[in-house]
Amino acid sequence: LVQGQIGFSHFGSSVQNSPQVEPFRAFAIASAMLRQHSVKRLLPCLSSLELFWLMVQLLVSHCQPLAQNLTATLPEMVKAIDRNNFNNNFCWGEGLSKGVNWKTMWGKVAGCLLDKSEIIAMQWDVADNRSESIDSPPRFYRNLAIDLAACCTMSDKRDWCVKEISPAYELLVALEQEAETDDFEADEADLASIFATVTKAAAQLLEEYSEQEDGYSSRAALLLGTCAIGSGGADGSLTTCFPDDLERLRLLLEAQRSEQ
Repeated sequence: LVQGQIGFSHFGSSVQNSPQVEPFRAFAIASAMLRQHSVKRLLPCLSSLELFWLMVQLLVSHCQPLAQNLTATLPEMVKAIDRNNFNNNFCWGEGLSKGVNWKTMWGKVAGCLLDKSEIIAMQWDVADNRSESIDSPPRFYRNLAIDLAACCTMSDKRDWCVKEISPAYELLVALEQEAETDDFEADEADLASIFATVTKAAAQLLEEYSEQEDGYSSRAALLLGTCAIGSGGADGSLTTCFPDDLERLRLLLEAQRSEQ
């Protein structure tokens, strides 16, 4: 962190291409960026010092070249994270467990997957610039792929996670590589499919360890139920979602946040 090696999928470089930023203005910009992207969700994963270095990273990220290209497959990316070739941004968000926090590492893995699902839900239309984002589509896809891979680096469910999440990861790699095609409707459909894959895996994990975790929050329930409800499946067995489902979910999540 002190070396500036941190990169969450919902952070990018809004000061990119800026010539120089005065210190006080720079701090104000970084603070605004943190507020915009809900610093509350990072608190379980970051200390105050780490949050300070995150602000520093946001300001200097335009000076740092991207790391090596994304690996073609998720097993390769998990190994690359283990070798510290990419940042391990394992983070389970906040407000997704039933209590203050998840009780087990399995729950935290599920929380990590749900956290990435929520990011997709809030920015599913990033490709056509309808939703406000400080990430360009290619950077959004890239950072999300890395952060999603990080969810599979922890616990004895590692191999299972890699198997379940591989289709979503490979779709993100393809999106990042083809982001200049301007086919935003296809991108949005792929993001909906990725959302379905990730939430299905999270649901399976939470069901398997339901006794240890004792449930999840109402916000997590919205994420877990979107594909089944939005696509007409009463038993929750469907594994596909559509952009319209994610738009309905985003409105529900925003309404829930406004009530808190």
